[in-house]
Amino acid sequence: MKDNNEIGYTKEKYYQISAKQGLPTRCPILRNCLRAFETRHKMVTEFNGGGIPFEEFLRSLGETRSPDTMIKSAEQRPSCLVGGAVTAMSNVCPEVMLFESEYLPREFRQSAFANASYYDDSLRIQAEPKHYRECAEFAEFSFCQKGRRKVRDANLSRLTQQIPERALEDYLENHLEELEPGLKLLKRQKRIGKWKADIFASDSAGVDVLIELKSKAMNRDDADKLCGQVSRYYNHLKSDTRDLRVFIVIPRNNNGITDNLYHGLKPWIENNKVTVFQFDYSLYGREFTFSRLDFAKH
Repeated sequence: MKDNNEIGYTKEKYYQISAKQGLPTRCPILRNCLRAFETRHKMVTEFNGGGIPFEEFLRSLGETRSPDTMIKSAEQRPSCLVGGAVTAMSNVCPEVMLFESEYLPREFRQSAFANASYYDDSLRIQAEPKHYRECAEFAEFSFCQKGRRKVRDANLSRLTQQIPERALEDYLENHLEELEPGLKLLKRQKRIGKWKADIFASDSAGVDVLIELKSKAMNRDDADKLCGQVSRYYNHLKSDTRDLRVFIVIPRNNNGITDNLYHGLKPWIENNKVTVFQFDYSLYGREFTFSRLDFAKH
């Protein structure tokens, strides 16, 4: 039977848009965006029967900041229409709708959208797909960041030195799908010969995926050592697995060493056996965002 519903972006499509635009996989301002918090609050008060004031709702989430300190725009705020033949939402946060199903009304499909309606008579959903890059809050954030980019880049190496590799590994244990949809954890610190790999997983097709993490800023010597390390892992494991892929995760702005990685692992990169990701880190949110490194220019 044909599905006549119109839903927003799926996770897979959402991640593809992020990668194509060269953006972090997930919205980097989610924990600082007023629209995201207002969307959660609106879903609770309108659909779950809660009359909790917004400031009290923030405190229930452990948020102590004033809404005035969050990123906001002049766009209309999230709103809902409940009752009658149509249930509708407008100006909601697409990330909340896609990733936080506990706030999603049961009539709607989990997907990324800004505006959506559910028609009781036909049980039909009509949604307007939206990616975070289209949000006014992200546009404002990006505009402001351009003026601070040089300062941010200069401080990056100092910032990454504060992030222990264990923190990155802990985060990815529960967020592997931010690297690739369908990725599932098999084992942490998997022993391979006399070495230990950071994360061992499988993709949606059941192919083994080895994930090697580097949380600190790297130089060219570090890149060469990483190439050797990945080569040893790959050669040791490939005879014991049906197939094998290797993911490398490094801090963003290691542009000086990407050539070393490409040339050191070129045959595997060009055959899609090795993929390199870069991460950003939010000090406030204590979370990571990831983007796939594009070697097409080589």
